Amino acid sequence: MVPTLLAPVVPSEIIADEPLPYNIYLANKTLLAHRNEKLSAPDRLEILRQQGWRIIDDVIPENALPLQDAAQQLEFQPAVLMTPLPPQPLADSTALIADDMRLTRRSLERLLRLEGVGNVIGADSGADAVTLFFQQHIHLVFLDIDMPGVDGIDALRQIKRWSPNTFVCLVTGVATVANLKLAQSYGLDTCLAKPINTYSLKKALALYTGIKQPSNTIPTVALGRPQIQ
Repeated sequence: MVPTLLAPVVPSEIIADEPLPYNIYLANKTLLAHRNEKLSAPDRLEILRQQGWRIIDDVIPENALPLQDAAQQLEFQPAVLMTPLPPQPLADSTALIADDMRLTRRSLERLLRLEGVGNVIGADSGADAVTLFFQQHIHLVFLDIDMPGVDGIDALRQIKRWSPNTFVCLVTGVATVANLKLAQSYGLDTCLAKPINTYSLKKALALYTGIKQPSNTIPTVALGRPQIQ
């Protein structure tokens, strides 16, 4: 089998409001933007120029790498920050849920809507979550830890690289202390245990909104000290 080869994009080919010349990926082959798509946002364009890779299927440039080797370059690429989104009330916020279990995803979507979140977007993998976060304006993110390929911690790391102030919550049935410490080092805001109940979700959303919750609610994770309840 011929290995997949990737090479960094040619920055001069990424032009505002002009069709993209090829599909553009992160170094681990997570899709960012499609060929012929037109982008105008300066922050997204700069991410593509500085962090984007293209799949090589014709003339092989000198800087082409096999996928496995390219993926190792991900953390060494230039840092590019997205333009911060201003805080919004829940009704005006967009939440992204990533979970490979459809029923779990739908259940959390329903709970978020009941709590007043205005828009909820679903993804069935960590890679899709990263793609959607790049393409959409997302205010808060809920990531299952255990997903094939790009898992929740990998997705957390990438999202926080682009947008350190975006609220990110990990959702899991089983989590190790090592996983939670690693997630915390990447900027994790809080963590929820499955099955999620209304009280713990309210507490998590209070961290996002900054609204103090009544003391008789079931406690969830303290900001900056992720734990599983």
